[in-house]
Amino acid sequence: MILRAEKFTIRLSRPFRIAHGSSDTRDTILVCLQADGLQAHGEGALPPYYPSQAAACLDWLGNLDVRALPPDGDDRLIPPAPANAAAARAALQIALRDLWGQRGGKPLWQAWGLNPNPIPPCARTVSLPEDERELMQRIAEGRSAGSRYFKLKSGSGDIAWDENCLRLVLAKNPDLHLSVDANAAWSTADAARIIPRLAVEFVEQPVARELDAWKELRGLLGNTKTPPLVADESLQSDRDLLALRGLADGVNIKLLKAGGLDGARRWIRQARTLGLGVMIGVMVETGIGRTAAAQLAPLADWLDIDPPDSIPVAPLSGFRVEGDRLILSGGPGLGLESA
Repeated sequence: MILRAEKFTIRLSRPFRIAHGSSDTRDTILVCLQADGLQAHGEGALPPYYPSQAAACLDWLGNLDVRALPPDGDDRLIPPAPANAAAARAALQIALRDLWGQRGGKPLWQAWGLNPNPIPPCARTVSLPEDERELMQRIAEGRSAGSRYFKLKSGSGDIAWDENCLRLVLAKNPDLHLSVDANAAWSTADAARIIPRLAVEFVEQPVARELDAWKELRGLLGNTKTPPLVADESLQSDRDLLALRGLADGVNIKLLKAGGLDGARRWIRQARTLGLGVMIGVMVETGIGRTAAAQLAPLADWLDIDPPDSIPVAPLSGFRVEGDRLILSGGPGLGLESA
């Protein structure tokens, strides 16, 4: 087996703004495995607000004994990585699963016995706008591509502006299905005041990632009826799942956070046992990482995988989005093709 890895830069067509900051480019780690005439691929994103660093990732991968890697990608048998190389380990685990699927001649979703028919609608993410004109332009662009489900990034620092954006979109597009992601930027007092007024599908990470913020929010909300509240930044480990029971209604499971496909599948099972809803989400990733996450789409209640026309998928991809419908490739493994 031959392992190759590289840092790859995703060049965005427009700035991607969230409460954590704004990006014109994002770096990611791509892994390629060659064995038995096959090429398998994996990806580990490098968001600037997570600890993984490109140099550490490439160094960790470069020092692996590829002869000792598990042929089926079982993540229990992959060597541990330090926090600054966690993205590399996730990318490697995805690539090993891709190789395993290709050797078996089946897509991963099929090899795991999943049914692609009940996949929920795929929401299109709209980053924080600079003004109302940009917001409505992004909505119009998404609508022209067939989208009716949108996730609006929030947490601008002005709670009145955040709420006004949601009201404006719904007032001019009453047929849309909206959700909102504050990326941990609302205060608990603001979140408790605004959430009951929101006519949205769900509210993602409305408060700071610490559990005390969730407890305070639940205390302020009391028995008030709200949209489902989904934890993202607050879910970083297996222990967090148990801690979030009774505080969040659902969790956003991403391959990077879970350490790859096996970890994500484990988190999904644990979330179901705890009565938590499941969102399958992604970072800013190429089509490799997004295709890997898409393999788990049949297990989701909510889906947040950016369509190819929203964030570039190059160099490879194995899914497409038609309207709000995510369609999985029937190719073996991840089913990746040149993008």
